[in-house]
Amino acid sequence: MSEELLVCKGLFKTYEDGSFSSQVLKGVDLSVKQGELLAIVGSSGSGKSTLLHLLGALDKPSQGDVYYQGQNIHHWKDNKQAKWRNQQLGFIYQFHHLLSEFSALENVAMPLLIAGMSIKEATQKSQDMLHRVGLEARVNYRPAKLSGGERQRVAIARALINDPQLVLADEPTGNLDALSAESVYQLLRSLNAELGTAFVVVTHDLALANKLDRVELMVNGILQGKRDV
Repeated sequence: MSEELLVCKGLFKTYEDGSFSSQVLKGVDLSVKQGELLAIVGSSGSGKSTLLHLLGALDKPSQGDVYYQGQNIHHWKDNKQAKWRNQQLGFIYQFHHLLSEFSALENVAMPLLIAGMSIKEATQKSQDMLHRVGLEARVNYRPAKLSGGERQRVAIARALINDPQLVLADEPTGNLDALSAESVYQLLRSLNAELGTAFVVVTHDLALANKLDRVELMVNGILQGKRDV
């Protein structure tokens, strides 16, 4: 677990709205190793989610660079960024963003179908992944019929369905009770060990952060370095 997977250097992000200007990130440097479980903690408005969006090429930095396996992702064309996000990157959100009209199985299969996999193969792989996260009995349930913890497990299954090397998670336990949050942590840890997936987890949940491999504190758009919580 020594090779650097993702590196960002001198990241700045300023939002402009007419005469109003807000600098959210102020020169962030960060590296993520292969297979690492990294937590980024900090108060609301400190820039954590903005950093995550830049790392995933969902937004562009005002200044600075993000390198994935040595390549600057913000120099790629939009279609290459989209293909990278679909095939090599996973996202987990606080509000899971599942499609309400589709079953758990269909939600998990969606990235595979977008990538061009056959329905038969995508269905089988999605069933296997839902079994892996303990939801084999819920494959045909729509999100409204699932508990909060189950919906988050579906979201995690969807994030991992394309076997990404890196998953970006924004408050993955933010809406969960303590038992469900612990269950999500155990799932992330087991999938990390089994698949070697690296996770960057933005969280207010210090109990979760303290269990990960490394914790970085963000204050007013600046990473303060490794922190024991």
